[in-house]
Amino acid sequence: MNVQLAEIVETCQVAGVPLEGEVPDNWPVTGIAAVQSCGPGDLVFADKPALLAHVLERKPAVVVAARSLRDQVASLAPTTVALFTSNVALAHSIIKQRYAGRDYAAAEWEGPIHPSAIVHPTAVIDPSAWIEPRVVVGRNARIGARSRIMSGVVIEHDVVIGCDTVVHPNAVIGYNCVLGDETVIGPGSIIGSEGFGFAQDAKRRSHPIPQTGRVVIGDRVRVGANNTIDRATYAETRIGSGTKFDNLCHVAHNVDIGEDCLLTAMFCIAGSSQVGNRVIASGQTGIIDHVKVCDDVVLVHRAGVVKDIDQPGAHASLPTQPLDDYLRNTAAARKNAELRKRVAELEKALAASR
Repeated sequence: MNVQLAEIVETCQVAGVPLEGEVPDNWPVTGIAAVQSCGPGDLVFADKPALLAHVLERKPAVVVAARSLRDQVASLAPTTVALFTSNVALAHSIIKQRYAGRDYAAAEWEGPIHPSAIVHPTAVIDPSAWIEPRVVVGRNARIGARSRIMSGVVIEHDVVIGCDTVVHPNAVIGYNCVLGDETVIGPGSIIGSEGFGFAQDAKRRSHPIPQTGRVVIGDRVRVGANNTIDRATYAETRIGSGTKFDNLCHVAHNVDIGEDCLLTAMFCIAGSSQVGNRVIASGQTGIIDHVKVCDDVVLVHRAGVVKDIDQPGAHASLPTQPLDDYLRNTAAARKNAELRKRVAELEKALAASR
């Protein structure tokens, strides 16, 4: 990496995250690094006062800092240029994506379609897409511009994959499913697995109800490693644009998840439930079937959703309750042993007075 700081500042300006401060002419940036291990030429990020000691010691070329640290970095010049923003994390995201993200071409596979890939003659693959070794692309599949399908991926028939999408090794995209633009599917994930639908007879034997719908995933979705998203019984399981899944998540058939949700590891949602926009779920959150969670809900402390949530805000525990109530109830529960002892003593005293 060898980029002029002025170009980086312009990139952030265009993205709507302006960096404030003087930008010297001909000020090169040769890398992006963690503040604790940076060196001359690096650009680093600092959103806490404790990080500034590393900046003073290691003297990187640029520090992108929180506005609240403006007075504390005044002594950095001339060895380090200080730029300020109201959102250091967002600046970090924009700059690292643009200048120091993963270089997929570093694998140097022969392409754009590797000789070991099996591609059905009816598949339509944009000339700028890249197909790595041992990929299987089925009948009538379509893959958009600049998308990369990595080693061992199976893309079944009639799949549609948008532009600038990456499917990581050994993922499976089931038949008729749709992936939007700029979407990432993690290694080992399965999109369009069979939904869990059975009917039982009088002897409790289970008979499958074929799951013949599909999964539709919007733009800018991230599906982590080893996720499973089941196809619908008839229509669509839907994932809204901008939603991000951590690793080891499961989405059942007919589920509808809104836009810009953040769903962390072991999130599990049962069939036909609906999740609104901008919902956040911490690890091991579970949602039963046929319930609705409204927009702007935060689910924490292994939340178990067993009925509709129709009010935004934080909810916790099983069954879910507003976070403030949960914290008060938890605090009270810690005193149960003491309360039982006091009640027993009162009962004993009352019995003795009779």
